[in-house]
Amino acid sequence: MKLLNSMRFVLVALLLPVNVYAQIKECDQLAASPLDPQKQTAGLSFNKLNPNLAVPACKKATEENAQLARVWFQYGRALEKANRLPDAIQAYQEAAKLKSGAAHNNIGELYRDGKGFQKDLNKAEEYFTLAANLSSPEGKTNLSALQAQQKKDSAVTIPKELVGSWAGKGSVCLKTLDKKSLSKWYGMVFTNNELKKGRVSDYEIGPDLCTPQNVSGQFPNYSIAFNCKPGDNEPYTTTEKFTIAGDQLNIDLNGVTIWKRCPN
Repeated sequence: MKLLNSMRFVLVALLLPVNVYAQIKECDQLAASPLDPQKQTAGLSFNKLNPNLAVPACKKATEENAQLARVWFQYGRALEKANRLPDAIQAYQEAAKLKSGAAHNNIGELYRDGKGFQKDLNKAEEYFTLAANLSSPEGKTNLSALQAQQKKDSAVTIPKELVGSWAGKGSVCLKTLDKKSLSKWYGMVFTNNELKKGRVSDYEIGPDLCTPQNVSGQFPNYSIAFNCKPGDNEPYTTTEKFTIAGDQLNIDLNGVTIWKRCPN
């Protein structure tokens, strides 16, 4: 009898690693992400993930090997697909503790989108940065996109009343700012976030490209500080005062110059 019990113990000990491996493999097959650097299979897109199969499989995998980051991440992914966000967040956090870049990325996405958390772009950036540092390609992409959007959102914009083309005194309105036209024109073109200025001296130069750094005032009077890059000279800064009077624009910069609005 003792011999029989000993044989049973040995048999269980031999089979246990196989069972654990099988459960982890099933979770890998059902819930791995194609963008997870730790994946062991090709992975499935989020749309193709079946939570009814993946959730129980990955739950078993985490119970059998709680120190394996990818199964916690895959469990979180399955739970998110099942719309069990609190449970998904908990699983992602367990994976993040184990250095899963993919989990850090997905937590960042939840903060970015306001899912399961209050929307917080600073937190999203923090998690995307951690994901990128852990070699998550998705984390790197999301970090770049978020920072680009934040830069765009924080950009100083030109007042809409100034947007368009303006010709200096004695100049005709032109459609483009090519070098040939600049020799006949002293003018400028405002877009939402930049100013192009054509100017003529003893030889042809420009156009200057100026980016607004600060806008103050309200219609019809504005003061705008620019950083400018000339076509053939050193960058410079300037602050100019604009007064709009119908189709006329007065610019005060070491004296007042008068401009006329060009037709669109």
